[in-house]
Amino acid sequence: MTGVQTCALPIYQAIVSGASFVTAVLIGRATSPEQLGLYYLALTVVLVLYGIQDQIVAGPYIIYSKRRQGRELAEYAGSSWIHHLVFTAAVIVVLLVAAVVLSIVGAAKIGPGLWVLVWAGPLLLLREGIRRFMLADLKIATAIAVDGAVAVVQLGGLLLLVYFGDLSLPAIFGVMAGACALASVAWYVLHPPAIQFDRRRFLADWRGNWPFSKWALKSYLVSSTMPQVLPWILSIAVGTAATGVLGACATLVGISNVFVLGVANLLTPQAGQAFVAGGGNELRRVLVHAALFLVLVLGTLCLVLVFSGERVAVFIYGDQFQGCGPILVVLALGALANSVGMIVGNGLWAIDEPRLNFVADLWYVSATLVATLFLIVPLGVLGAALATLAGASRSEERRVGKECRSRWSPYH
Repeated sequence: MTGVQTCALPIYQAIVSGASFVTAVLIGRATSPEQLGLYYLALTVVLVLYGIQDQIVAGPYIIYSKRRQGRELAEYAGSSWIHHLVFTAAVIVVLLVAAVVLSIVGAAKIGPGLWVLVWAGPLLLLREGIRRFMLADLKIATAIAVDGAVAVVQLGGLLLLVYFGDLSLPAIFGVMAGACALASVAWYVLHPPAIQFDRRRFLADWRGNWPFSKWALKSYLVSSTMPQVLPWILSIAVGTAATGVLGACATLVGISNVFVLGVANLLTPQAGQAFVAGGGNELRRVLVHAALFLVLVLGTLCLVLVFSGERVAVFIYGDQFQGCGPILVVLALGALANSVGMIVGNGLWAIDEPRLNFVADLWYVSATLVATLFLIVPLGVLGAALATLAGASRSEERRVGKECRSRWSPYH
């Protein structure tokens, strides 16, 4: 990573995380915890789709594009975009079926959100695809321009909705999709991607990616979907308003994403490059530096939230979010544990061993589900936060232990 890229990293992630944070604050202050909860439930669907796309399309490209050059790289990029379009088509079908089923069973609250995702989802996925491909090629300036345009249009549109008193779920995602559409068109016109399409490679490249993708996808579905399922469990067991409180607290802790996701977005391609260029020693150096940085940042955040977390929550969201202090601290500790797993997981991706994450991820889901069964009903939102921390902590112990016994040893 060059010095320019390092300086641009916090700017880029500040735009992405800042837009998400302000969006949640606008919804939280202009509506109720229940409406905020419905927004987060719909958002979990989008985040799961982002994650699946990342494992089967963007992830393999990030790793394997570093092993190609020239025309071969351009054709591989073309295949990856075809894979993205096929995935998007499958998503539309699944969302249509889910929306119809929910309409039939009478799920009046979340049903409209899924209907709007049928057309908004592809645009959100397109923007996410552009972001991931730009970061894979380390084109940080382009990623900043795209996400900056999205942030300006999205927040401007939401402010108009607040002004006119029409901050409904379909309107919120409609504005988000419109912002993604405008930014994507501008990106294609002003900075067209260097890709070539060769029909003979589409299926061949998919088959080449699949040994990597299948393990990355299994790990993601087992572990990383749990944070998206938990709000639904909380909503069913306690209520949608509780989901709104959890989402608001997670958004505040998510301020750390300026650093965590910024590091994650560039660590994957950087780790792949480091392993190809310098083997295990260079890869280990890159990962250790990233880990020290994140532990310092998130450890500081935990201390801040211990002493002033509740006051910050009330100041931002209002008096209806009193009592959030312990929830914020627990979620911050969970973010610290997850950041360790992110660092180790990037190392395993770089050495083309995503399957080594799988058992640790199974443990994470099991621990989280067991903790959820015992904690979420008596403790509500705090129980959900504690369940997340319990699973993340145990998972990272297993993951780090396994990493020490994996393919690292030949490169010491």
